[in-house]
Amino acid sequence: MKTDELRKTYLQFFERKAHRLFPSDSLVPADDPSLLFTGAGMNQFKPYFLGLKKDVKRATSCQKCLRTADLDRVGKTNYHHSFFEMLGNFSFGDYFKEGAIEMGWEFVTRELGLPKDKLWVSVYEEDQEAFDIWKKKMGVPEARIVRMGAEDNFWPSNAPKDGPNGPCGPCSEIYVGEVPGKGVEIWNLVFTGYNRQSDGSLPPLPQPNIDTGMGLERCAAVIQGVESNFDTDNFVRLRAELHRLLKTPGKERARENAVLDHIRAAVFSIADGALPSNEGRGYVIRKIIRLASDHLQKAGAVDSGVFHKLIPAVVDVYGGVYPEISERQKTITGIIENEERAFWEIIRTRVPALKSELPASKDPAATAFKFYDTHGLPFELIQEAAQTVGVTLDPERFEALLSEQKKRSRESSKIAGEIFSKGFYHLIDGLGPTRFLGYDATEEPRANLLRAVKGDAIVPELKAGEEGVLLFDKSPFYAESGGQIGDAGRIAGAGAEADVLDTQKMDHCIAHKVVVKQGAFRPGTTYALAVDAVRRADIMKNHTATHLLHAALRRALGDHVKQSGSLVAADHLRFDFTHFQAVGPDKIAEIETLVNTEISKNTPLDKRELSKDDAIKEGAIAFFGEKYGDTVRVVTIGDFSKELCGGTHLRETGQIGSFRITSESSIQAGVRRIEAVTGRAADAMLEAARAELKELQREFSSPSPEQTVGRIRMEVERLRSLRDRLSGQAQSRVRQRLTEGLGGASSFAGVRCLELSFNNADPELIRRELEALRKSDASHVAAVVSVFEDKFSFTLSAGSEAVKKGFHCGNTVKEIAKAIGGSGGGKPDFATGGSKEISRAAEALGLAAQLARRTLTEKN
Repeated sequence: MKTDELRKTYLQFFERKAHRLFPSDSLVPADDPSLLFTGAGMNQFKPYFLGLKKDVKRATSCQKCLRTADLDRVGKTNYHHSFFEMLGNFSFGDYFKEGAIEMGWEFVTRELGLPKDKLWVSVYEEDQEAFDIWKKKMGVPEARIVRMGAEDNFWPSNAPKDGPNGPCGPCSEIYVGEVPGKGVEIWNLVFTGYNRQSDGSLPPLPQPNIDTGMGLERCAAVIQGVESNFDTDNFVRLRAELHRLLKTPGKERARENAVLDHIRAAVFSIADGALPSNEGRGYVIRKIIRLASDHLQKAGAVDSGVFHKLIPAVVDVYGGVYPEISERQKTITGIIENEERAFWEIIRTRVPALKSELPASKDPAATAFKFYDTHGLPFELIQEAAQTVGVTLDPERFEALLSEQKKRSRESSKIAGEIFSKGFYHLIDGLGPTRFLGYDATEEPRANLLRAVKGDAIVPELKAGEEGVLLFDKSPFYAESGGQIGDAGRIAGAGAEADVLDTQKMDHCIAHKVVVKQGAFRPGTTYALAVDAVRRADIMKNHTATHLLHAALRRALGDHVKQSGSLVAADHLRFDFTHFQAVGPDKIAEIETLVNTEISKNTPLDKRELSKDDAIKEGAIAFFGEKYGDTVRVVTIGDFSKELCGGTHLRETGQIGSFRITSESSIQAGVRRIEAVTGRAADAMLEAARAELKELQREFSSPSPEQTVGRIRMEVERLRSLRDRLSGQAQSRVRQRLTEGLGGASSFAGVRCLELSFNNADPELIRRELEALRKSDASHVAAVVSVFEDKFSFTLSAGSEAVKKGFHCGNTVKEIAKAIGGSGGGKPDFATGGSKEISRAAEALGLAAQLARRTLTEKN
């Protein structure tokens, strides 16, 4: 049975058992700040496990998962992965142990056809109920039922003793193996029946739940009769492509496995919006790409930077099941290729720097860890660099630093100690969906107040001076979603009045965040709701303009442009999109023109509801990170734009007025950001520009704007010429003083030592002259200080003979910086530093001379 067939067979089996099929959730959890990545099938079902959502009793899914705690083990074992697929079936207060065991046994013995005498099961040592079900109802011989402790057969592991608090329970696992106690675990059935407390007690949950997990790759390996997950059919197809990139395929099996795992992790993570960066999940993805690049090189790659060439194979194998990787293939390729290029540049520059720093370091493990953590150098490369310079790294010290870093990472990402957090669900328990009226109206005169909330509690009333949340049966207020901010406005009635500060979603309810100005709001009373219509109109202008901008970007830059984030506010819009270089002035102008042309056409907007499948077939673009139901709202603007969108929009594009881009920038590798204004804000921007131009006309005594621009250009050219002349004169003075100083410098061990001080000398100018000096004179050490108003810089240069005789500019600058309270560093032949303690400039120069003389005298 092929892997794709196994996935399909599992899901269809549980659909026949009345389970609702859920698509895989994103690898980037949208509503769970406690997780960096989705690591289990149950993550998207947390509200159901808590009994806070009750519309589904049985569910099944095949979940994309990413776990990165043990990246160093990936490829070395038969079954360890970072990215994997998790098959699962779930019960929320429906069937429990007996149902889960019966269906599990039926699937493995009948659907998969695994022989019963080749299977054995484990149960928690205190779970007699599960033991009896296996023995008496499933007919499993007692000898093939193994009792295990809480570390192995309780979820989370050892939870009764060690926690964390929250839902937990014993589990039962199905193994393939002739001898009980030996074999491969293919399925874990978790009986989530308890709610662990801080005192260690385990009271029962109001509703017991079932959470099961079967690793798709591991089960496929068993079914296909291969030794390793990396030998299953999908990996065989990926390996064939990998071998085309290697000089000697098959020689470095473990490294090949790691590369195959990591390309899947990188492709799927980037497709779901986890883009490489220096923090959070982006840091993890960057690390995976760099590890894979290093593994690939050591496995014998035909060239550096070929990791991205595996992407088409991943898309070919998985694109049919996960179309998002096909749709974003060009973007994914560009991002990974850029990451590889950056990594090899780091290798080129940072490995020599590491080799330079290690011998002089008082804590080599800490120095090594800095390069590992800050610059992303793989540990193997660091070890190799240390060996080549004769430095031994303390593995325990390095591991301690790594543990500290992981702890900081966990704390910064707010990973909770509790398994689940109730959040707001208990505040809306029993309430139906709020009926949204805001597509057609900004006012509703008779809305029934269903619930008042203050803090984390439901209250009988919300009184004057108090802040809280009001929940109604219907509302014209738009709750923040899809990048569009929530509405503000006013609620009044029955002698009460409140300002609506913001509107947010509480699952299916619209939550009005209010401050009560007078009276009291009591559930059961009818109130009038009024959105701030002027503010809403500005928001709609920016939202419709965002759709036009997206379409214009794709026309001007290419179809690889995909939205990766947005903000639609009242005073501006922000749009993040995938692109691999800065958008130049000409393209910015082209994009502005495209948008304003569509505005001038005054095209009517078509807004209608369709099934999601029909909308996608019609070519509608889905916004990144949004979750869509079976029925979606499609917003179409002529033949220019068609997108899935639940936000509020204008009737015609002409209502936008005008559109102006205010900035374009990079926010991370492969992602650009455009900010823009529309309507009143764009008009104000234009008026400000006109006023500034008039001021410039007066300043330059110009009769017209055209002549003003011409005169400004002439003035810029005059200033540029003056700057070049002054720079040339300054350079000549620096060169002259260096030449004169070198002629009168004292020699130590055959090396002339020069010290000079300047006021306000350009550090770049000093660098160029010292570089020229190094080329012309091999036997010198030059120390130069340049003093500015609020700081000073110090620069050291050494000729090749001086370096051979033991002088090291970088180490010397570090010693100076430490002594005077500054910072700095560099290479053996050139280094720079600086300090804000201007009074210590002369001390720095004298210390440089002293250290140069001492080093050259002692070492020669």
